[in-house]
Amino acid sequence: MANTRTKLWIGVGTSVLLGTASASWADTAEASAHEGGEGGEHSQHYEGGEGGEHSQHHQGGEGGEQSQHHEGGEGGEQSQHHEGGEGGEGGEGGEGGEGGEGGEGGGLGPDPLAVFSGWDAAQGGEGGEGGEGGEGGEGGEGGENASAPADNPGVTYTRLAMMQGHLEVARELYRQGEQNAAVVHFAHPLDEQYPSVESALASRGIDEAVHSSLETLEQGAREGLAWEALKSRYAEVETTLEEAMATTEASLLQDPAFVSRVHRALVTASLYEYAEAVEEGEFTNVVEYQDGRGMMQVGRQLLERQGEVFGAGEDAEGYQALLSAYDEVLQAWPSAEAPAQPAVSFGELSGAVFRLEQLLGDY
Repeated sequence: MANTRTKLWIGVGTSVLLGTASASWADTAEASAHEGGEGGEHSQHYEGGEGGEHSQHHQGGEGGEQSQHHEGGEGGEQSQHHEGGEGGEGGEGGEGGEGGEGGEGGGLGPDPLAVFSGWDAAQGGEGGEGGEGGEGGEGGEGGENASAPADNPGVTYTRLAMMQGHLEVARELYRQGEQNAAVVHFAHPLDEQYPSVESALASRGIDEAVHSSLETLEQGAREGLAWEALKSRYAEVETTLEEAMATTEASLLQDPAFVSRVHRALVTASLYEYAEAVEEGEFTNVVEYQDGRGMMQVGRQLLERQGEVFGAGEDAEGYQALLSAYDEVLQAWPSAEAPAQPAVSFGELSGAVFRLEQLLGDY
């Protein structure tokens, strides 16, 4: 990805404006001519220096603290302007904070996990989703633009699902004989997600089991074990992660509002990964493409198992609409290996994501 590339992100909520078949990659991904304008909701301008795969680059030089500038106009619209030095690592927020090191989606937008920042408020506390603001609001404290604590149950649950996404695409690649590519994704759960949930898992007494099973699986993949020998380790990790996710409070796992936020975070992160993977209509970062595919596949699998939560019996039509919307988004990831050309334009994908998020937002 070009170091001088400048992106203007108009949040998923307004990206539907770009979601026409005629929207060009230059219009959607190379928006250096715009400095935010009057600003749609959550518009962000990033100027990145050199950095790692998921690093964010913020004003303040190497490793500097990120600065954020929020301007609340009518409707609580917010703009953020981040300028990067060399190799910054997300600055404020620490591990698992506002898109910092260990997050998904690099510097292409607000932290997808911030959808849980107002969760306590959504239960009747202060702030709530009013963070996005009513008319004339300024994005009150506790809104969805603030970072969520690393021990927030929604953050922990979603990061575990992200681990599953990395492993899903790793398994697919490994079984296709793409060992080197698969090892990258087998390593991602420990490298990118585990540090941010370790303390939360430790409080539940399952941190060692999760770490050990992930480490054993990754080591076997690096050794090049035949899939028949490796799949038992994979199955152990699957079971361990599912058990870890099941330690989430039962009432939350049956709450459509909570579960829908998990899906919104996964879908938004996948969109960011896809955008990170493409430049000028070509896949220049296949690893990011594959990350997005894995997370979307896991999201779709979760949805199939969560039919009761989404009222599949009472509202079969609404639930089927969710499944269809997921399938529409998944068309952007037709295979584990990135196709020669994107299957859909970024405008089409962002429009599909917007439609899915609208449906999820009804719960």
